Amino acid sequence: MTWIFLSIIIGGVISLLTTPLFIKFQKNKKIGEKIRIDGPKTHSVKTGTPTMGGIIFVLSSITAFIIVSLIKYYRWDEVYSIEGIFVLSILLLCSLIGFIDDYMALKKQRSLGIRGWVKISLLAIVCLYFILFYEYILKASTCIGIPFTDIKVELGNWYYIIVVLIIISTTNAVNLTDGLDGLAAGTSSIVLAVFCFIAFLEWSIFGVSYGIDIAVVSGGTLAACIGFLWWNTAPAEIFMGDTGSLGLGGLVAAVAIILKQEILLIVIGGLFVIETLSVIIQVFWFKVFKKRVFKMAPIHHHFELLGWLEIKVIIRFWLVCVLFAGVGFFIYYLKFID
Repeated sequence: MTWIFLSIIIGGVISLLTTPLFIKFQKNKKIGEKIRIDGPKTHSVKTGTPTMGGIIFVLSSITAFIIVSLIKYYRWDEVYSIEGIFVLSILLLCSLIGFIDDYMALKKQRSLGIRGWVKISLLAIVCLYFILFYEYILKASTCIGIPFTDIKVELGNWYYIIVVLIIISTTNAVNLTDGLDGLAAGTSSIVLAVFCFIAFLEWSIFGVSYGIDIAVVSGGTLAACIGFLWWNTAPAEIFMGDTGSLGLGGLVAAVAIILKQEILLIVIGGLFVIETLSVIIQVFWFKVFKKRVFKMAPIHHHFELLGWLEIKVIIRFWLVCVLFAGVGFFIYYLKFID
């Protein structure tokens, strides 16, 4: 538990203190976000807001993990696990894809960076890396547990289809959620907090050796998100950009898979599922019936156009996220009840 708290403190403090320096740097260089012209008109005032804040909390998380691992190894002779480094590498790689997207958008002075098919192709490469590492380095299980039961279904190589779906869908889901000030940072912190606790329980009760390192990574990242959130709350002084949202999505997906909570991710990250479904439903319904189900998708924009204040949408979506995360953890906790 000490290592988790240390990671939380380091990640949170670094993120909190370095984010304003990054904001000042971008303002001096006149670097700012271009707002989508097809978004809510009220968002036009956000044009020019510093972006790519994900760089700060990703580096804060990595720094926290490195410092904790070095202290564990050299001071207490505790061995760090390869799994912790692995999930951190997924965070870094997905963030790199987001950074490329953000950089291209800034360079071309538009709201969109790289094309969608390019982004998916790069994520597919990350999926391939994940599968090869999982199969040949970790030699991890390809079974999947069924919630509410002790049943584990062995899927063999079919399991990797689920891995690809989880990584691509989760990264894009968090990216879609990142449409209001502080929404993605807040909801991701909530989801990571639950997975941090699950990882700790897996380590302390079930003896999963790498559980403590997964908890350290999750704890450091959620604290870094909260430190960033101090500057990202409405009205935001900086946006996380795809650098942050894709990185967070990749980390959440990787942690869920490594902890063998693939199905439970759907519940814990229920808000991300709703955001994604709203886009799918909107696109499908418009193409088939030439009508819109929502005033605008993702669904958080729908409530904005209904007249809700942005801050009200954000806080209520945080509450919904807490509800889903709480239910998900309760389902997990049922395994401790005889």
